[in-house]
Amino acid sequence: MGIVGVATRVAAGLLLASVPFAAGLVAVGHAPPAHVEIAGQDVSVRPVLGQDTSRLFNGALVRPQHQQLAGKHVGVDVDADFNRLAPTDKRTRKYLVGLWENPLPAIDLIASAARRHLLLWGAGGFVAGGLAVAAVLGLGWQRRRRLAGYSPEQAEFVARHNRRLRYTLVVAGVVGALVLDVLAAQVWLHDDHRTPVANPVFNGTPLEGTQVTGLLADVVPFLSVLRPQSTFYDHVSRNLEEVVRAQPELAGEDQEVVFVVADDFEDVNGMARQVGLTGKLIDADFVALTGDLTFAGKQLETYVLDTIDYYTGDRPIYFAPGLHDTHTIVDAARARGWQVADGTTTEIGGVRLLTAADPRISTVGNLGTADKLRDPNLDVDGFVAATIERACTDRPDFVLLHDHLLGQLIAETGCVDTAVVDGRSFDFVGPQEVPTDTGPPATELTLGSAGGHVDTKPNPGIIENPARFAIVYADPEHHRARYAVVTVRPDASVTVTPPVPITTPYG
Repeated sequence: MGIVGVATRVAAGLLLASVPFAAGLVAVGHAPPAHVEIAGQDVSVRPVLGQDTSRLFNGALVRPQHQQLAGKHVGVDVDADFNRLAPTDKRTRKYLVGLWENPLPAIDLIASAARRHLLLWGAGGFVAGGLAVAAVLGLGWQRRRRLAGYSPEQAEFVARHNRRLRYTLVVAGVVGALVLDVLAAQVWLHDDHRTPVANPVFNGTPLEGTQVTGLLADVVPFLSVLRPQSTFYDHVSRNLEEVVRAQPELAGEDQEVVFVVADDFEDVNGMARQVGLTGKLIDADFVALTGDLTFAGKQLETYVLDTIDYYTGDRPIYFAPGLHDTHTIVDAARARGWQVADGTTTEIGGVRLLTAADPRISTVGNLGTADKLRDPNLDVDGFVAATIERACTDRPDFVLLHDHLLGQLIAETGCVDTAVVDGRSFDFVGPQEVPTDTGPPATELTLGSAGGHVDTKPNPGIIENPARFAIVYADPEHHRARYAVVTVRPDASVTVTPPVPITTPYG
């Protein structure tokens, strides 16, 4: 074989070898955007190779954040309906204050969507290109094998007969591979550098360094929803971390199952952050929520769930919906993989937990004046009877539900081995002895508002009153439990009581 033949074979080999990589790059560069839900809205996410910024709303917001991939900058183009994320309606904007004050969970969702997009389309393109190369090589090998079965004269005749078709296919394949390489080179060599001119509106916030351009620059200073109120909850988080580090006993003992439990955020996103962060700091086994995560139960309020997810990490979340947790909120919780109450008993590390959703749903978010039944076929009396029947059959360690008045009825049966945990109380009542007809008194642990509320008026911003939630330590072998109370005050100070037996009154 001459030099020309060797060179041709080498060139063909290199061209074939480039196809999978080129296909992966082209797939990444030309794929449709990924989609993620933020505050109930569909947000498109498109990673861009060679871009060293992240751009929102077609470049109306430009952030310096980006990632590196094999030495290349990877930025993100994000698009959504800005009018829905910053609506003109004052009441609706109030629900979204917490999202703009702490956009880190939303940013994490966007970054995760971008990483998945790169991985899936890049790997998919590479595999498709690899399969194409394998098909070409396989057809070539099959052709040679079949020709080898003919006599030399027959093989020459067949080769001569198919020469035009073969050359046409080879030329088409080479041209196709070259076009693919050119497109891949364009994707790889794309270089879009921009140095954002930071807008002072965002100074001291997680969006610091973001540039605002175009008409949005004229609007931002007048939209309170885009001017975070303060770094209040950043201070709270730092104080919480210091308190937990100073009290190593908050991590619990080896034989204990530890969980953080909270009630009644009603859109106070900053306190949802503290509950999730506490679970992470003490390495809790799970987080339990006894309802009223939002005020109106609307899709746009679901960013509160994303905040809890973001700060708890990968810990399981057990959720007993309250009156303000509409079907929309319940569906959003299930979509995030939460364990939503269904009236059955689950075992976690030896602890048996019975969770039950409140049978009513508040209509306040739609300007209603009364509650409606969650299940038209199950009223309050039926709910209590069904929960009592399940508790007396399963003998759970804990029952988790929202309303302390209903929780008391369940505790009175004496069928719950450790405690009924409930809420719907603005004040943190703590453990109470509940008389039973069957023996010793039962324990009901009633939580206060983790959103610091003293009435039903929504206040999604900085707490105006102490906000409290609890850490529970359960010893499943001896059916004993302890609890500690976390208190966040309006001056951003944080205290955590030492763990005491769950039969010890609070205060």
